[in-house]
Amino acid sequence: MGSFETRVFNWRAPTILLVAGNRIEDIPAGGQERNFADTLPPKRFPNGGKSSRVVFGVYLSQPWKQTHKECFGDTDTLLFQLEPVHEVFHASVINRDYVAFSKPPSAHPCLSFGCPHPKTKQTAGLSTHVNLGAVSLYLDSSFEFGVFTHNYTSGGGAFHNSETRRSDFQDRFEIESLEVWGCGGDAEAQKQKEMWAWEEREAEARRKINLGSGDIEADRALLEMAGLIGGNRSGGSMN
Repeated sequence: MGSFETRVFNWRAPTILLVAGNRIEDIPAGGQERNFADTLPPKRFPNGGKSSRVVFGVYLSQPWKQTHKECFGDTDTLLFQLEPVHEVFHASVINRDYVAFSKPPSAHPCLSFGCPHPKTKQTAGLSTHVNLGAVSLYLDSSFEFGVFTHNYTSGGGAFHNSETRRSDFQDRFEIESLEVWGCGGDAEAQKQKEMWAWEEREAEARRKINLGSGDIEADRALLEMAGLIGGNRSGGSMN
């Protein structure tokens, strides 16, 4: 998730996320699949079709950000499917659980669309399963597995039900590729470069504070005043 954050968060214009993968079987094939399946609610809807390949996407008009307690996004947010069928799921104006980018120590670090925001930490005695939204796309924190849920019976959530498929279905899949495309032009690209440069300068400044200023004599004097070197204390190398 750190790499995703570094590459995507500084784009200050709308973006389109595309995730493609292949459906996984009801019975997990290995340890990683089993671990992922164990985080999901035990009730499983039928697959959305016979094709093994699935492609989903999200259009997001707002800049990306990390979430802590509440989701972000607005009614322009779109959840859509490209394969094996093409369909758009429009945002609701009532339920606003559009997008969550939740990192540890969240109970379930993830990137999700249409799901209630994960709790900050797991509460003893409560379910340890992910809370999947009625119409939602959930990607685990490793970006290895995802699940798209369409709970038609519930009447929809942050995104409206399908207009053509009036049934409950769910596609669990292993992620093959994840892409984010920025909308805009040269101005947005330049702004992103400027933000990357600013973050690099801030990181360098923090490294100097933590590891020394680069001036060995000044660093030595500071350590002597702190009583860390001098006398019988030799301290470590500053090189």
